[in-house]
Parts: sequence; C-alpha cells; structure tokens
Amino acid sequence: MKTLGSQIKEARQRRHLSQSALARKVGCRQSALSMYEGGRATALSAAVIGKICAELGLVPPTQAELSVETPTAAGTRAFCPNPACPSNLPVSLGERIALVPHRHFAEEGEIHCAWCGEVLEKACPECGAPVNPGAFCSHCGTPYLAEAPERADPTRIAASERLMAWA
Repeated sequence: MKTLGSQIKEARQRRHLSQSALARKVGCRQSALSMYEGGRATALSAAVIGKICAELGLVPPTQAELSVETPTAAGTRAFCPNPACPSNLPVSLGERIALVPHRHFAEEGEIHCAWCGEVLEKACPECGAPVNPGAFCSHCGTPYLAEAPERADPTRIAASERLMAWA
C-alpha cells in the first residue's frame, strides 16, 4: 500500500508540478513538502495536507488517519516556550540571536518543563505542526521561541554553540 506522501508525489509529477510550485499554491515550504513525500508523516499539518489533496484531486485522509503520529521511544517531542528557561540555548545567526529549544521527550501525561516548570508545547504555536528538532518550524518557518536580546551574552552564546556541536 502506498503512503499518502508517495501518492502526492506521483499526482504532482503527473501534473508536471515542481515541489516549489505546489508548495507556493498551498502555502507551505518546499522542504516540508519534500520531507512529507519522503515519508516524514509529521512534516505537514492536516490543513496543508487537505489543501494539497484538493489541488491534486486526491481523496484527503480522515482526521483520525492524520492524527496517527509516529511516536518516539521516549515519548512525544516537545519544547519549553519560556524564552528565559535555561534549557533553551541562544545561538547566533549572523546579526540575530535565535533560541534553540532543548528537545524534551514528554512521556504520556508529562506536561511541564523539568527545568522551569512551564507547560511544554508539543506543536508549532503558529501553524500547529508537530515539533521538529531545531529552532524553527519545518512547516511554516516560524521560530519556536522569540528572540532574547537580553540573553545575547557572547560568552553564553559561544558556550551553547559548542554544547550543541557535541550533541
């Protein structure tokens, strides 16, 4: 049985659409579409998948089919939304400072950050896509955490960048 991602890829290619062109039509990133076509079921939100199916003339999956996530062995990926939480590490991106959330794996029922006690986020606050590794949502490109210029201490940034390079 073919995955929905492979069905989307075949239908897109039959219509001679590039990933970029389809992504622009439905309002997502080409990279997220590529990941979804490649088998990463959590790369796109249910709303975007519905738009893609409508655009390509495919039968959209039911909400129950879309809500089945591939669980990790340690639980669901989550992050602490508190920019001041010590688990969120600042890194430099040119002139900007981005906060990279510590990757929490929330077990069933676990809803609070072990570092600061804040309620963990399990989806992008902008588009609702499941959390992925890194500082930005792979679906919509929104940073998970607001910039924190008050944490722009160069020594702390360098230390966190070294720590992340080891991870």
